[in-house]
Order: sequence, then structure tokens, then C-alpha cells
Amino acid sequence: MIPVEVTGISISPPYQGYVVILKEKDGEQWLPIFIGATEAHTISLLIQGLKYVRPLTYDMFHSLLESASCQVNRVEVTELKENTFYAIIYLDTVNGERQIDARPSDAIALALKTEAPIFVAPEVFTEAGMRGEVVQTEAAIPTTEDRLLELNRRLKEAVEQEEYEAAAKLRDEIKQLERVQDEQRENPS
Repeated sequence: MIPVEVTGISISPPYQGYVVILKEKDGEQWLPIFIGATEAHTISLLIQGLKYVRPLTYDMFHSLLESASCQVNRVEVTELKENTFYAIIYLDTVNGERQIDARPSDAIALALKTEAPIFVAPEVFTEAGMRGEVVQTEAAIPTTEDRLLELNRRLKEAVEQEEYEAAAKLRDEIKQLERVQDEQRENPS
């Protein structure tokens, strides 16, 4: 397995989708993995050391692991099948090491939260890795404002389509994100 670090989030212009960039620690290879906007925002917050007011999924999972006396040992991006990446989270438990299948974005977020090392299988780098300088821009990282714009757009659509349950969830997420934004303004890092 090849040790990597998360160097950032970028945007893929042809698809307008987000990618998390994993760069080989002692080499020139890097691996772009497509992820959703929500996952990009989550990983971006972790990279920047920011928190939501209320716990996100990776926070909850981390708390559950701690309460069960488990630790994240490492995360591995193990396979690429039919353009889909696969990952495994390795846990140290009271009963020995355990493995959990996960989406790479979730595994990466948990690794960042717990400061666990991240690895990529050599064959994944062979199949999908790139060499040379990683090209990314700060503007590509989904900001809180970007996320709020997207959520408000989705809220408007949900109301127009009379999907009130979805609209209520979006409204709650918007309120939570606005609280985070207010906290960031009050306590800039």
C-alpha cells in the first residue's frame, strides 16, 4: 500500500463535480476521486479545521467508535471497479483488528477526523493515478456560501414540487450551516 495525504478538494471542469486529491507522500503520483458536493464540503471543513455546530455523520461515527473503545488504525483505497472506488476502514477493537467497507469519501473524512493514515493500493494508482504537479485552485473548494446557495436552490425546488418533508430537512440544514457561518465570522481562525 502507498501512503498518501489529502492535498485538497478541486473541481472537475468537464463534469462540474468535485474531486478529493490524494497525493503520494514520497512520490509524484496523485489520485483524483470524484465525490459529491456534500462530501466535498465535509472534507473541506476537516482540512480547514472547522466544525459544524452539531455533529456530522463522521463526528457521530467517531464518537460511537470511541464509546466502543475502538480506534481507526488506517484507511485504504483498495479497488477501482467499473469507475467506482472502494475503501476499507481498519479498526483496532478489544477483539482485534476489524475491517469496514466504506465509500472513499466517508473513509477519508473519518481518517482526517481521527488523524489516521490513508493508503492507496498500487494497482489503483496504476489504473487511475496521475503523475506530475497537482493542479487545483482554492476557488474550487466548496465554501459555506457555495453550500448555502446550493441548499437554498434545492429548498426552492422542493417547495415548488410540494416535497415538504425534504424541504423541512433542507431548511434545517440551511439553519445549521448559517449558525456555522456566524460562528466563523465571530471566531476567525
